[in-house]
Amino acid sequence: MIGCLLAAGTLIMPRILLFVFWITGLFGKVDPWETKLWPILGFLFLPATTLVFGLCHLYGEGEFNILWIVLMVLAVMYDLGSSGSAGTHKKRRNR
Repeated sequence: MIGCLLAAGTLIMPRILLFVFWITGLFGKVDPWETKLWPILGFLFLPATTLVFGLCHLYGEGEFNILWIVLMVLAVMYDLGSSGSAGTHKKRRNR
């Protein structure tokens, strides 16, 4: 039970943070996206990557130095790993 809650929390936390940043207007100060479509798609499909991209524009002033590149790579790996592991788990369960 605790493991399921922990897994659900780690999957939903980037979306919660994006929502809080949107409500507080934190990303509105720098407007890292040109259209409103990218943050919506990022919220649905790659929330951690969208969060790191917005934070890079907010705190890194839009410059991708080595720290932000490493964080972006880790965020992409997190997003792809969290969505890709569901299919592997489903295959194992059906056997």
